[in-house]
Amino acid sequence: MRVQANFFAVAFAVFLSVILGLSAGATDWLGIQGHYRAGHWTAVRLDGMLDGTGSEPSELPAGPVMLETTDGDGVVVQYEQSFLAAPDSSGARFGYCVPGTEAASLVVRSDESSASEQAENAVLLKTRFPEVGVPADGPSMIPLQMPWVLVFGDPMGIETIGANELLDRDASVAVTRLTSAKPLPDHVLGFSGVDMILVTSSGHDVLEQLSPAQSLAIAGWVKAGGRLMVTLGATAKQTLAAAPWLAELLPDSVVEASVIQLDPSGMETFTNSQTRLSVFDGLRLPKITSLTGGRSSQIGETLIAGRTARRISLPLAARYVSGFGKITVVAADLDQAPFVDWPERFDLVTKLAGKDLSDERGDVSSSIRLSGYSDLAGQVRRSLDRFDIKRGLNFSVIALVIAALVALVAPLDYFFVKRWLGNPLLGWLTFPIVAVLMSIGLVMAARPQLEASTETSDTGSMLRSNSMEFLDIDTSTHTGRLLRWSFLYSHTAEQLDVRSRVGESLGEITKSVEYQTMRPFGAPGQSMGGIQIDAWSESVVVPLSEIQSSSKENADSNSASSLTGIESRVQSLSIDPRGSKSLALSMQFATSVEAETVKRRGGSELLQGKLTNPLDVDLLDAMLIYQNWVYLLPTRFPAGATVEDVDRLRQKNFRWQLSRQRALESSSEGESWDVTRIDQPERLAEMLMFHDAVGGTRYTGLHHEVLGTLDLSELLTDDRCLLVGRCPEPWTTLQVAPSGASDSTGGSVPAQFKSSEPAGDTSSWVRVLMPVEELRR
Repeated sequence: MRVQANFFAVAFAVFLSVILGLSAGATDWLGIQGHYRAGHWTAVRLDGMLDGTGSEPSELPAGPVMLETTDGDGVVVQYEQSFLAAPDSSGARFGYCVPGTEAASLVVRSDESSASEQAENAVLLKTRFPEVGVPADGPSMIPLQMPWVLVFGDPMGIETIGANELLDRDASVAVTRLTSAKPLPDHVLGFSGVDMILVTSSGHDVLEQLSPAQSLAIAGWVKAGGRLMVTLGATAKQTLAAAPWLAELLPDSVVEASVIQLDPSGMETFTNSQTRLSVFDGLRLPKITSLTGGRSSQIGETLIAGRTARRISLPLAARYVSGFGKITVVAADLDQAPFVDWPERFDLVTKLAGKDLSDERGDVSSSIRLSGYSDLAGQVRRSLDRFDIKRGLNFSVIALVIAALVALVAPLDYFFVKRWLGNPLLGWLTFPIVAVLMSIGLVMAARPQLEASTETSDTGSMLRSNSMEFLDIDTSTHTGRLLRWSFLYSHTAEQLDVRSRVGESLGEITKSVEYQTMRPFGAPGQSMGGIQIDAWSESVVVPLSEIQSSSKENADSNSASSLTGIESRVQSLSIDPRGSKSLALSMQFATSVEAETVKRRGGSELLQGKLTNPLDVDLLDAMLIYQNWVYLLPTRFPAGATVEDVDRLRQKNFRWQLSRQRALESSSEGESWDVTRIDQPERLAEMLMFHDAVGGTRYTGLHHEVLGTLDLSELLTDDRCLLVGRCPEPWTTLQVAPSGASDSTGGSVPAQFKSSEPAGDTSSWVRVLMPVEELRR
């Protein structure tokens, strides 16, 4: 009997492992090898559905498809993939959607409604995204607080960060090691949840397999704010040849450099190593400061200072800025000898990566107790979701209303009905009468707070919209990006079509558009304090035809929206009575903005010379930020205006400016951050833009992960400065209309949208990244 029991136990274990293996293999086409983040754009490799052995379709339709999942509010959202009519050159076919929660449902449909309104969308597959698990064990959702690294080649031990066998603790870093280019998305949106990409010499095979679309997607991700680390040693030329997109991101002086023998003493000192290294071959990185015509041009930032085998000093590791992203270059093949057996290699990699691999997030438990959220986005959410039209009641008022209802019903039933009238059955009439009268009073009290002159919108309802908008422009690479976070509020139940409209100012500086999308926005869990689940809602439709790139040359110059050639829209958006919905508009584009190089005094951190506003709009409360110094510009900095001498402007310590710190007689005093305040949109915007510069979690008591890409603190380097200011008018607007009243086929903006812009407050900011060069005397 014992032998038979052991046999059945072994058989059951084998059966269970096979089932788990099939389920893991059945979801590795979701995200990147089964890894994804909730609340971020996620790639769905549609041809991967054909690889399983379950109920997958035998073939994909030739026409467009639709991906259906749920957002952070629990609302079903349909993402129309109308631009995906054919696979790319590699044979892969991708769709994109945003799962709002862990293990969100996913339905893949064949979108045939465009051909016939009577035809039903055929369901090709029903499944779920993976749950939170151990990323090293297979497909899983990666939590927001866990760094996510894509690796081309050898991960060099970063997959073991935070792991401890004695404590039975898993790694704190999610590593996706790529053995093939097929799982990689073909659009920059598919990389939105990735924190860092690591490229080593052993990843040449995968790099050579990348299609042009995948290469452009990775390059666009870096320019939009991604972090890239690459090892360029003896095989540097092979790496650059296998990844032409990498050569375009790096400075020409790095790409054209030769391979020479380097002295390892700089790396030994950097890691405090007691183990000697032998001389190795590496790329001859250019010196950070190069003198040209009496002027010093800054090229990157030295991380490890070293020298060649002939005692000539040069960097062994440097960091370069490309757009809004950073590229860390190590002049050595760390996955080859002599580093492969070096005990300090792991310390070297983690130190160079910095906070990208750090699992030290800081304690925010006290902030959660006070506010209910752990991320700065939660405080911004509460600020945007605050409307004057909506009456707010404290809990004490609600408690008094309940106590009044109990006090009315109980004495009325006893003294009036039972004692005075002497008929207890009449209580069946008095109780509903009291309840109805109190309900009428509460409904009257909940009426919107409107001024006498306030009019409703053209949709026939009382709509309001609060937004916060950030436009970033890099004048060196002519890269631009925009994020607009909006809350749309309706006092009555509504089903709307929402469309974004690009303003004339943004259209004039836009050359071509990488993508533009608008979608429901939110992060699950404690980050934003939890998202309210809607009681009722129909499916929200997000057409994704607009993520195709377009150029101004093929656009109609009569419309600001057509200048970019695209527009974003959300159809059938349902809003509950007295409810709101969060929407995010994101955009990445090539810009035509040019800016003069700002001069820096030789041997000093102070700027000098003239500064010109490169934009065609006025800037309010503008600042010029360089490293840890801020130059306060006039209250209004007109378009095209010039400040002849920057050195004459008022200067302050930038960290003191952010923390509102002031000097006293023998000390200084700063303004502490209040996690519960939601009436300071300008202060919130400053924290979103420069959270790390003011001290990060140590100052605010909150994480900055949901909107962490907005933080440009790391770009305040020696060779870059930032012109920051508020804009009197927003760069984009939202247009709403009753669902079905708008033209969903694209084209020009219909008349219903032109006169239905909801009223509200919009805080619009712009940041222009400009180069800095040093003047030699």
